[in-house]
Amino acid sequence: MPSSTQPDDRIDYAALVAQHPWTIARDRKCILSPDSDGMLCGLLVTNFLNWEVVGFYDGKILISKEGVNFNDCVFLDIEINRRGVGSIGNHLVEFNRNLTINNHNFDECIQPNILRGFDGKNAFQRKYPFGTIHLLLGSLQESGVIGDLPDTAVSPLLFADGVGNNLFGYPENCLN
Repeated sequence: MPSSTQPDDRIDYAALVAQHPWTIARDRKCILSPDSDGMLCGLLVTNFLNWEVVGFYDGKILISKEGVNFNDCVFLDIEINRRGVGSIGNHLVEFNRNLTINNHNFDECIQPNILRGFDGKNAFQRKYPFGTIHLLLGSLQESGVIGDLPDTAVSPLLFADGVGNNLFGYPENCLN
């Protein structure tokens, strides 16, 4: 539970899915970050939503199938600052919210730190402590696309983006 001096920062997954229905749409194309978090996201959406992985992007280099329209893709585990392009990420993308004049290009970017109003200057210790896979799982579970996960899924989920370390190093942040 949040303390009386600290707001409840939990993500409202139902509102998130209502605002971004493309997150649970079937038969989409996606581009993944080429790390364990991105790969886990890819496994999840290909198995439960029948998405097709059409490329990989690490923030510098983009590799894709020929003929891909990037405006029709969802980028997983990387934030895309481009109007109308869907993306889901978990990285701290703002240093100081008070200096950001306009973030309308992030309107289709699901980013837990932006959703919760956190930036690097004012809330670094309270930033989102999990991976993109965990954010995506919450959305898919809330919408009924998937149910409870089997025990065998726990171990891989603890390794995505150092979540296991965060659970022990920042337990109050993880609980919030």
